[in-house]
Amino acid sequence: MTLRQRIVLALAPLVCLLALIGATGIVLLGRVGERIEDILRENYVSVEAMVGLNEALERIDSSFQFALQGKEDAKQEYDANWLLYEEHLRREESNITLEGEAELVERLKKLTGEYRKQGDRFFARGTERSVRSQMYFGESGRPGLLHLFRDIKSVAAKIREMNQNSMEQASAEAKHTAMVSQIWLGSGLAVTVAVAALLIWGATRSVLRPIQAVTQSAIAIGAGNFNQSVPIVSNDEMGHLAEAFNIMARQLRSYRESHSARLLRVQRTSQATIDSFPEPVLVVDPNGCVEMANPAARRLLGVVPPPSDQLPTSVWVPPPALRQPLQDALQKNRPFLTQAFDQTLTFRCNGEDRAYLPQILPIKDPFGTNLGAAIVLNDVTRFRLLDQIKSNLVATVSHELKTPLTSIRLALHLLLEETVGPLTPKQTELLLDARDNAERLLHIIEHLLALARLEERSESLQLQAVAPQELLQRAAEAARPRAEAKHIELSVEAAPSLPPIAADPVRLGHALNNLLDNAVTYTDEGGSITLSARVLNEGSVRLSVADSGVGIPERYVPQVFDKFFRVPDQSRGHGTGLGLAIVREIVLAHGGQVSCESEVGRGTTFHLTLPVWPGSGTTSPQRYPC
Repeated sequence: MTLRQRIVLALAPLVCLLALIGATGIVLLGRVGERIEDILRENYVSVEAMVGLNEALERIDSSFQFALQGKEDAKQEYDANWLLYEEHLRREESNITLEGEAELVERLKKLTGEYRKQGDRFFARGTERSVRSQMYFGESGRPGLLHLFRDIKSVAAKIREMNQNSMEQASAEAKHTAMVSQIWLGSGLAVTVAVAALLIWGATRSVLRPIQAVTQSAIAIGAGNFNQSVPIVSNDEMGHLAEAFNIMARQLRSYRESHSARLLRVQRTSQATIDSFPEPVLVVDPNGCVEMANPAARRLLGVVPPPSDQLPTSVWVPPPALRQPLQDALQKNRPFLTQAFDQTLTFRCNGEDRAYLPQILPIKDPFGTNLGAAIVLNDVTRFRLLDQIKSNLVATVSHELKTPLTSIRLALHLLLEETVGPLTPKQTELLLDARDNAERLLHIIEHLLALARLEERSESLQLQAVAPQELLQRAAEAARPRAEAKHIELSVEAAPSLPPIAADPVRLGHALNNLLDNAVTYTDEGGSITLSARVLNEGSVRLSVADSGVGIPERYVPQVFDKFFRVPDQSRGHGTGLGLAIVREIVLAHGGQVSCESEVGRGTTFHLTLPVWPGSGTTSPQRYPC
């Protein structure tokens, strides 16, 4: 027998019982309804007729009393109420349903006829008041209208009482029928519940127990215990399921045995691979716990990965500069790749300072699921020292070149002023070219010296609270003559309520001048340049310089802040490629950030993000290392 057949046979008795209870309930409710209908149809009409007849009789009797009092409209009331009286009497004649009710109705009709005859005589013409009084109250030995009135009321009351008693009896029968129905339905429900409990118990034994056995075995396999076997107790679907489960468990045991050695080798190879790197390398899981670390990372960062047979439990707390990049790599799959020396991290190791460039790479499976992140710290101490030596050499050479170059410039000016004698036109042309080249060379040397000082942080910034709108206005006024010469619209957009920023107005003004100089250079006539400022967050204000110039190709945007870089096939004028590098160093010295957005043919926007001045109303200058 299949599992489906067993389930159908188990539920069939329950369905039959439910159908039987439903049919019984319908029959019993129909009987109760019939009894209620009988009450309304057989007795309620008679009771209502006797009540209406009694009311009409009262008004007829009142008309006799009104006539005795001399009221003229008594006869009209008498005639009107007789119509109502006769209507209710006819309804009762047509609704005789009880034993003895017909005799009472006959008697009521006789009394009614006598009452009507005497009433008509009462209101006949010429009847005197004294005669009417005798007719109403009766004469000796002969009943009057009042006596007939009381007899009619008595008979009507008996008819009404008879029908009311019948209604009460029918109501009691309906209640009894309803009670019997409740008893039968309750008994049937109790039997159904008992049968359902037995069916459930039987289903649990025959169906749920094998399922529970399979479930418990599956949970054990999920926990790593593959030595599971489910007993096969039947040849139905559950038996086939148990057999398939046992086959799966055997295959999983075989798979684990064949791959455990391979997995162990892969794990050892992975650990040996990262151990072979001289640079610090560590791997963290999606929760930020260290899974693997080579000896260099253990010495430098003090991390201790768990044994290979245990899961990591302690969360690694990275240096502050790596916390946000590591969180982005774990949560957003965003790599953190550093290239510039200003992004280095310095650690004290073996009594000396070592500089490292961090690289954070998210680890993903083929389906894109994040498995963690790998952190590599590239030791750039040697290159950092070489860069410092290069910067010192450039600064020294530039300083040494500036003195003789100044003498050459002075000599050229003296010759051009013809202080030592007249010049031929050719000599003047050559001297003018030499003077321009000397000025250009001096400009390059000054940029080199400024960049070297910024990189070495050998000078201090005069930080003070500076209003962003004032800083932008001063930079705009300095660049306005050149912009107007090219018919370029120059505007400043900054709300006056912006918080002050912590800035050296001279150095930051120099950075803005460099940006505006580039914007004017690379914006064609009729274009526009906009300087703006807005609050970026609670602690930062962003200054922006946007132009409608030629724009920068997307592949060159990451390189625009490199020293001596100029966009190929797009350079205008005699720039040195150091202006944006100086802007970057100035902003970094302020503790801010600089970025560039550009689109070819649409223009370029530079953003300077600077910290807000800590403390309102404090404007006294402070000195910080540059």
